Amino acid sequence: MGPSSLTMMEPVEITDLGVHVSALKLPRVPENWAELLASWKGNDKEIWIQVVDASAVAGLPHVLFLVFNAVSAFRHGYNKLKHLEAEMLLVLSGTDRFQKAVELAGAKGGRPGVAIIVAKGHDACAHSTGRIIANIDGSDALPSPTREEAMMVAIARGSMGHDVDRIRYELVERGALIYC
Repeated sequence: MGPSSLTMMEPVEITDLGVHVSALKLPRVPENWAELLASWKGNDKEIWIQVVDASAVAGLPHVLFLVFNAVSAFRHGYNKLKHLEAEMLLVLSGTDRFQKAVELAGAKGGRPGVAIIVAKGHDACAHSTGRIIANIDGSDALPSPTREEAMMVAIARGSMGHDVDRIRYELVERGALIYC
C-alpha cells in the first residue's frame, strides 16, 4: 500500500529510520499553539511536533519526505539546526535560513495549519495525535490535496508544475537541495 492511499490518523512507520509519523489538518491554528506543544507531547522526550501553514504542504507524500529528509540529516550529522522541529521547517520551505522558513511555512495563528507528529514509537505518535484531536475542534486526517490546492501551494512556492505529482516532485526536490 503506497503512502497516498493512507490516512494520517494511524501513524505511518518510516522503517529505515525507526520513526512513526502522523499529520493532521487543523482548520485553525490556535494563537497559543506554541504553548500547547508541551501538552500535546506529554512526557515523552522522543516526540517531535511541528505545526506549519497548511498552504505549504502538498499532502501526505510531501510530509513523509520532509520527515525522512530531516531525520536523516540528524542521523548522518548534516543537519543545519539543533532541533528536529526546526529542521523539518527548513526542508518544508526549501531554504536553509530559519527566519525565511518561518515566513514561508511557519504556522500562523487563526489560519489553517498542519500538525506533523514524529515519534520513536507507534503508541507515542498515536497518543500525541489523539491529544491534538482532543484539543483542536475540526482537526482531521491530512487529505491528499486537490489539484486546486496543489496549484495554490505551487504558486506560493514558485513551482512550475501543473499537476499534483509534478508540484509535489518540485517541492520535494527543493527541500532536498538545502543539503547540497
